[in-house]
Amino acid sequence: MDLSITSVPNWLSILFAVTFFFIPPFLIAKAAQYAYNTSGVSNGQNIKKNILYFYWLYFTAVGIISLLGVFSVNTLPPRIIIITVVPLFLFYLLYLPRKNWFKTIIQHIQLEQLIYIHVFRFVGIFFFLVNYYGALPDFFSIIGGTGDMLTAILVFPVIYALKRKYNFSKILVWIWNIIGLLDIISVLITAISVTKYAIVNDKAGVIEFGTFPFSWIPAFAPATIIFLHVLIFKKLIEKQKTQE
Repeated sequence: MDLSITSVPNWLSILFAVTFFFIPPFLIAKAAQYAYNTSGVSNGQNIKKNILYFYWLYFTAVGIISLLGVFSVNTLPPRIIIITVVPLFLFYLLYLPRKNWFKTIIQHIQLEQLIYIHVFRFVGIFFFLVNYYGALPDFFSIIGGTGDMLTAILVFPVIYALKRKYNFSKILVWIWNIIGLLDIISVLITAISVTKYAIVNDKAGVIEFGTFPFSWIPAFAPATIIFLHVLIFKKLIEKQKTQE
């Protein structure tokens, strides 16, 4: 049986796999651990481990499914959205808020910590690298890569403004959060549009992101990024209410 593996050079796929498998889960788990410990509860290390194990098991499952070629077919809606994005987002939206440990984390986590998680969006560089080897359309690569990289770069001045307690810092967070959210939504819309065009014209479209290991990007990033932005909006609104 032929496995659905990326067509880009091995060095690039290995670099991506190692980077994506460890960095995003670690950033999320570390922020959760710190917030949990801040609450006065001492088992933040266990929370960190459980989060890491969850994402690593999720990535493993997605990897196996993508290797079997399930995502390597252009369909509308894309299979990877139905099988991974929607379930993960529902897990975030409906399951997590009901858990006491998650409530504790959200109550004590700082805006800066939630924002800093978004540095993993530097993986947007892989949109350009995969495109360089002809495996992704130019337009999609520019939309996805530029937006993610810009959002990741802006993390640092936004956090700096918050730490310095500038008067405009909250407004800056609102602007940054809206930009980051619009970016991921535009990537989703573009991916679906490119897929529709690919089906009609018998093109590859964004099918490369259905192969292993790049399937991890659509399987993880959209749901996680949108949820993180929602949490940041929630923290901003809570802070605004306490100041009134």
